[in-house]
Amino acid sequence: MDKKRRKRTSLKTEVKKPTQQSSLQSIIQLLSIQEQCGITSKKFKFLDEFGKGYFRLHHFEGLYVGIFDVILTKDIHLSGQIPKDFLELSFLIEGEQIIKIKGTTHDYIYESQECYLAYFSNIQGSIAYHEHKRLKEIKIRMSAEFIQKHHLDEEYDILNRYTISKLRHQFAQPMCSKTLNILSEILSDSKKGLLKRLFLESKTLELIAIQLEKSPISKPIASHQTDKLVKKLYQVQHLITSDLTIQYSIQQLAREVGLNDFVLKKEFKRIFDKTIFEFATQTRMNKAKQLLNHSKKPIYEISELVGYKNSTHFTAAFKKIEGVTPKKYRTGSEA
Repeated sequence: MDKKRRKRTSLKTEVKKPTQQSSLQSIIQLLSIQEQCGITSKKFKFLDEFGKGYFRLHHFEGLYVGIFDVILTKDIHLSGQIPKDFLELSFLIEGEQIIKIKGTTHDYIYESQECYLAYFSNIQGSIAYHEHKRLKEIKIRMSAEFIQKHHLDEEYDILNRYTISKLRHQFAQPMCSKTLNILSEILSDSKKGLLKRLFLESKTLELIAIQLEKSPISKPIASHQTDKLVKKLYQVQHLITSDLTIQYSIQQLAREVGLNDFVLKKEFKRIFDKTIFEFATQTRMNKAKQLLNHSKKPIYEISELVGYKNSTHFTAAFKKIEGVTPKKYRTGSEA
């Protein structure tokens, strides 16, 4: 019995060792695994000494979707080498990371509400995470098989344009409202099997499309403070688009993101070339047109869904933007 007890103790000591340099596998424990219709889904728990939370991984046909949600209880440095080449999409919803890649002379600083699209080839390096901070991230890796299947490289020269060595000054960008909405769908999805495969593949392609069509911000980002400001402006976009039934005032939006009213109005216009009112109105009208085209909902109900309690006010706003009333727009689209 004493020998067995000593063996168990030494095994526990080995698990606790990796605090300075660890691999992901050494700080998580497999809870469940499901295989259905070609998709493998695994759920892991972080070991108590490292954090409280989970890591989920779904993979099939060259696509790997990992979801981290954990509050770390100590600083963690994950290190390793990945011999395969892959395209990676990452969305850091909450947290901070310092990414070091062997062969580069600088670190990549990655913060909350940022995302990146990058191509890695036979990389070796590490990622540092800070204790007492929440890590909430969706990380999507695509193999050469997936890239070829969707003709991503031949159409967009992704492997050249997005190779990590070329992204030093444009490594991470703030997440836009469209991206945040898709991430919310992924986080809340409960599909399994074939439906899960189709869902994850389609959402991955949507997210890639958003990254590829993103036009660079017209004004250069001059400092870390400016970078934080831009993230707050994207948060304002997300607040507006995530629930169109709410008509936020400038004061409410400013309070939500912690900005002065004047700064919010001025910087939003400078970065997006639209006032907050113009952006919100255009977003409402786009949603209204979608509902008029693809649903049989009555106009008064559409009016409420896009934030107008009075359908007369909605009709007037719609006509001002589109040149016709909602009723005529619907009749015209059905013709």
